[in-house]
Amino acid sequence: MREATLCAKPGCQGATVAWLTYDYSGRRIWLDAAPIAGGDQWGLCSGHADRLSAPVGWARVDRRTPGPDRPADQTGEAVSPAAS
Repeated sequence: MREATLCAKPGCQGATVAWLTYDYSGRRIWLDAAPIAGGDQWGLCSGHADRLSAPVGWARVDRRTPGPDRPADQTGEAVSPAAS
C-alpha cells in the first residue's frame, strides 16, 4: 500500500492534493491535481495550494478541475481567483 504524500511546506502535515511545477524561463508556475511527467514537482495541501502566489512578473496557472473557487479561463485552464 502506498503512503499518503505530505505537503512540501516545512512543518505542514497536510495531505498532498495539488502538484506545483514551474518554468523559470517562461516565468510561470502551475498547479495540477496529479503529478505530471518530467521536471521537479512539489506536493501541496489544499490550503497551501489555494494560497500560493506567483513571484512578481510571473503567471500562476491553476490547472486543477475548475470549481466555485477556481473558475476556468477562456483557454480552459483554471486560473487563480486573484488573477481573474
